[in-house]
Amino acid sequence: MPKGIERLLGNQAGSEHMGYCGHWVCGTALLYLYEARPKPEYLLTASEIGSFIRAGASRSPEGAIGHWVGNYQIWVDTLDMTCPLLSRLSRVESKPAYVDDAVNQLLVAARHMRDSHTGLFYHMWDWQFDPRSPEQWGRGNGWVAMSLADTFEFPPKNHSRYREMKSLAESYSHSLANAQDGDGVWHTLINDPASPAECSATTMICYGLLKLARLGVLPAKCRQAARRGWQATNERWVKDGRVVGVSEGTGPESREHYLERKMGSYTWGTGSYLMAGAEADRLSAIHR
Repeated sequence: MPKGIERLLGNQAGSEHMGYCGHWVCGTALLYLYEARPKPEYLLTASEIGSFIRAGASRSPEGAIGHWVGNYQIWVDTLDMTCPLLSRLSRVESKPAYVDDAVNQLLVAARHMRDSHTGLFYHMWDWQFDPRSPEQWGRGNGWVAMSLADTFEFPPKNHSRYREMKSLAESYSHSLANAQDGDGVWHTLINDPASPAECSATTMICYGLLKLARLGVLPAKCRQAARRGWQATNERWVKDGRVVGVSEGTGPESREHYLERKMGSYTWGTGSYLMAGAEADRLSAIHR
């Protein structure tokens, strides 16, 4: 296996885990590059990552992907590391099974990880022992919102599970709107307004809602919550050209763990800010 692909799959020296999903997301960026500037090496690497996910990742009996090889847990972040890549590859390489896989990831996660009261997602579910982590993480729900939006670009409306996905998107958008606070932002613990307001959760959710509305999956009124969140983000967290108010890396641990995360400027916050900004700009262009 080429050394470059080994690094992207998570096998490099110093990696915390073999086959860690956080390294697979590079394939999505490579596909965007390939579509803009079709160099074969971009597609080759993205394709190899996709093939590894399909054949090498740990899987639950329902086909859910583990957070790393040898891990038997669905984490909300895993969805965004895998679903957009598989979905986009399904179109680029004419592999409909790939988008079927992405759709299944989201529906299995929703089946096991959504809270019956709030409709929001818990951070992690262990399919071997059946526990869920106890908290509903703000950025984690942002990962879900982005995954839904990016996956929905690709399945046709006659897809066998399209209605299930649309129903999930509609009910989830209501849950997200209900969790938004009076200032327009979302919080570190998304169901607890006393926890710190958090930038990456806010921008990820804004991106998801704006894109789902643009794709016609959600009604236009769902943009209202995203617009409030986008305005609040720019007023509160954009300082001297930097995106701040982003919590550091977070695992599915105790409540105190979430509340004690340092706030600062991190790549996942800057990236989601730029993605939300791109969707906000698309919307502005329509009304110019």
